Amino acid sequence: MRTTMTRNRAIFVYGTILILLLQIPTYFLLRQDAEGLLLYVLLLLLIVLTLWRGIVFGLISSLVLIFITGSTLLYTGISGSLTFLDPAFSMQLFFLYGIMLLLLILCAGRVHELMKDQENYLKKLQEDVRNYVAIDVETGFDNETRMYISVNEEMRRADRQKQTFVFMVLKIENYRKFQQLYGAKEIQHLWQQLSQRIQQTVRLTDKKFRFREDHIGLLLIDTTDKYMEVIYDKLDQALKNHQLLNGKWVTISYKTSYFTYQPLQESTFDELLKDLEREMKTSAL
Repeated sequence: MRTTMTRNRAIFVYGTILILLLQIPTYFLLRQDAEGLLLYVLLLLLIVLTLWRGIVFGLISSLVLIFITGSTLLYTGISGSLTFLDPAFSMQLFFLYGIMLLLLILCAGRVHELMKDQENYLKKLQEDVRNYVAIDVETGFDNETRMYISVNEEMRRADRQKQTFVFMVLKIENYRKFQQLYGAKEIQHLWQQLSQRIQQTVRLTDKKFRFREDHIGLLLIDTTDKYMEVIYDKLDQALKNHQLLNGKWVTISYKTSYFTYQPLQESTFDELLKDLEREMKTSAL
């Protein structure tokens, strides 16, 4: 919170300095003819682009503008030919314009950096909140962070006690399409129904996780391969059909895979999880 307030204060300070400095070229350029107005518009455009793209882009664009405009002004003074800049627009005034332009770009670039840092900091805070809030609101299952902790703990326990366990992944197919067709309320209802039926199907001692948007993980403690067909049948019966809020029944499909952890297995959970995702087979509920 203190970091956010400090950055907000810095953004306010640099923003105020930027506005105050902008008054100087505004006063002098708007008193000129069309040439002054053109340079003023270019100045505002560069400030906006710097606030959007950053200080490097702003400085490069400013140097290009100063070079082109200064060269044109110098050529006008030497040759006396007609260009978009009037010779009355002196080199001294253009020199001051260049200095003010660079100062304004530096100030705008600093505002951009502070705003970017603030945005990244807020994103990090949101990510931390998601990681530390262990329970998924829609399902009541543990989240991805808790999944990694729980599975790694179970791997260590299995190594000590020479026992096996099964970790199973369910991925809801066409999840985005379902969300687009039926909306947020139906998505929430879907997850509530899925979580209730899964809770009723597996044991209370088994752990359930929702990781990513459309993935469910099941940690089946003290389980071996020989029970998987029974578990698949139970899940098939429990999750085969889904009733929408309007009473209509729809069929949900998912991809599934599992691994059986053997004591003292060398593979990490990350490696096993990646293997699961590659091996997923489609099952119609």
